[in-house]
Amino acid sequence: MRRLTNQARARAGLAPLHAEASLGRSARRKSLDILRCDSFSHTACGRDFTYWIRHFGYPSGGCWSAGENIAWGTGTLGTPRSIFSSWMHSPGHRANILDPDFEDFGVGLKVGTLEGNPAAHVWTQDFGARC
Repeated sequence: MRRLTNQARARAGLAPLHAEASLGRSARRKSLDILRCDSFSHTACGRDFTYWIRHFGYPSGGCWSAGENIAWGTGTLGTPRSIFSSWMHSPGHRANILDPDFEDFGVGLKVGTLEGNPAAHVWTQDFGARC
């Protein structure tokens, strides 16, 4: 997923995003919340989409901005290529991936039952920028 994201940015003439450990942790926790609460939402478990980003300390201070992409699928619809293709065909998700202001990101994947679908692959991308 990281490679696909940075390849798309390179094709658009943008700098690559840097893998940020705190955003990786927040993205994995968001995917886990979606499964745990059986709620495919940016506010899964009643938490604001920035809850885990702040919890894991991105960034350590000052002003910042963030964005998030979530998706899920089973079987071939849950693969990195399938999920990424869906994001790139969605204006809002594509805008996050190609936002020139974002510098950092993390990716999370958790597999479990979602909305009665076993082996759902739940993907989260968290993006960040420091002011």
